[in-house]
Amino acid sequence: MVRFLISRPIAVMMTFTAAVILGLVAYRSMPVSLMPDIPIPEVTVNIAWSGSSARELENTVVRQLRAQVMQVGHLSDIRSETRDGSATINLRFDYGTDVDYAFIEVNEKIDGAMNTMPRDMPRPRVIKASATDIPVFYLNLSLEEGEQQVNGLADENYRFIELSEFAESVIRKRIEQLPEVAMVDISGVLSPQLVIEPDMVKLQNLGLTIEMIEAALADNNINAGTMIIRDGHFRYNIRITSVLRGREDVENILMEAGGRIFRLSEFATVTTVPQKSDG
Repeated sequence: MVRFLISRPIAVMMTFTAAVILGLVAYRSMPVSLMPDIPIPEVTVNIAWSGSSARELENTVVRQLRAQVMQVGHLSDIRSETRDGSATINLRFDYGTDVDYAFIEVNEKIDGAMNTMPRDMPRPRVIKASATDIPVFYLNLSLEEGEQQVNGLADENYRFIELSEFAESVIRKRIEQLPEVAMVDISGVLSPQLVIEPDMVKLQNLGLTIEMIEAALADNNINAGTMIIRDGHFRYNIRITSVLRGREDVENILMEAGGRIFRLSEFATVTTVPQKSDG
């Protein structure tokens, strides 16, 4: 073999040259990416229904959607998480599954189930995962320097609560409306919490107790859920709710004492404070 190669130097040189040229061409045409677009066999369904409780959302929406998307082929695992006003369903498929086809099939299942969903609930969003799903734009919001008097207290937490609500209700929705945006995630926000401080002297004079105030809050913060009424071929979703949504609702709670009707604000102070973080 060696004698054969030595006796034909031109053929060996041409073969070596061709191999080098092909290697250079392959090297220059080979795609290189820091984060290659590798499809991940996962699809996420985000459900948003403001004002609904976790139990109502689970019984009315999540269970029906789970029953529909479980029919999608090559599904290996399904998990759901429900909280007040929102829910998430994570679908994991077998490796090698066409994620684009699974994404289309999940959307078809959701479209088929929308007729049984509450009418005031927006359509759930379906998002497919990818290795390139990394944030491409960061927007940092901060308060201006200086202090501002809020309810007589110089505390920037109150202003940060307003900034958090503005980011959730305005900025996030505006960015999500852009056609190029798939998902917007917000972190570092503060949630408001109502604190009721009763005047104990007035409570004693009126004959009221802390337990009575707690009972009044529970009676005025009721979410009975949704009832489904069938009338022949028609189906109606009726939602019954009486939820306290803000400080004014709490201050306007009516209580009876000594044959008279009083508002909660007449013998208690309701303030908004930042909710303590669990972590």
